[in-house]
Amino acid sequence: MGTLFNNVTKYYTYVNDELADPRTNKFWLVANPVPIMTIMFLYHRFVKVWGPAYMANRQPYNLKWVIVAYNLMQIALCAHMTFQCITWLYLPGYYSVWCQKINYDDNEVERLIIERVWLYYFIKIVDLLDTVFFILRKKFSHVSFLHVYHHLGMCLLGFIGTKYVPGGHGIMLGFINSAVHAVMYSYYLISILRPQWVQGWWKKYITQLQILQFLLLILHFGHIIFEPSCGYPKWVAYVFLPHNIFILILFSDFYVKEYILKKKKE
Repeated sequence: MGTLFNNVTKYYTYVNDELADPRTNKFWLVANPVPIMTIMFLYHRFVKVWGPAYMANRQPYNLKWVIVAYNLMQIALCAHMTFQCITWLYLPGYYSVWCQKINYDDNEVERLIIERVWLYYFIKIVDLLDTVFFILRKKFSHVSFLHVYHHLGMCLLGFIGTKYVPGGHGIMLGFINSAVHAVMYSYYLISILRPQWVQGWWKKYITQLQILQFLLLILHFGHIIFEPSCGYPKWVAYVFLPHNIFILILFSDFYVKEYILKKKKE
């Protein structure tokens, strides 16, 4: 038993500390997997069991101005992340769009990248509030398998990316996703403040934008598997691609059912 415990401890130390990037391994919510796994567990239990049970005999909460403030915060953060990727990395040519290895140089830009990688990870945790608001407003139909799986998957990928591969080729994920979310939360903000401005057809184009996002990211991460000169770790693509392909299938299935088959029935 002692030998087994020692082996497990050594393996945990190897995976959690030795393989991790020392620049981010001491960051909050990164040092070990317990905090993020706890958050993910509590989120899943709340949105699937505790929340619906709590709201069963209660009226929906009026969270309009809470959600307005939340959307404004998300728009500001996502737009800020998008702008910095463009102006600091891609337009100046500091980062390659085709293939970018992780740069371990200690300079101002790399320190900024490390900080923004963690911020993006933290934003994915904050995104979990989307579902909490659905539950408190009794919009249980919005809490689909796709919605919950996507949020949980992004938290886990955010942890892995921040802990093991902060920077490099994976920055494109944060760039594209932040740009899409800036548009998405702008739509949410308008829909709650001026619902007459955004009719149902807007949702169709938001979904198309999300599907385009997944296609671009599949191509972006997929090609490095066949690019021998790329110094970015290929294991990241093997972890990311199955998740992203599955999400693409789920979003495409939703799009077909919601905007093609339902329209034909109507």
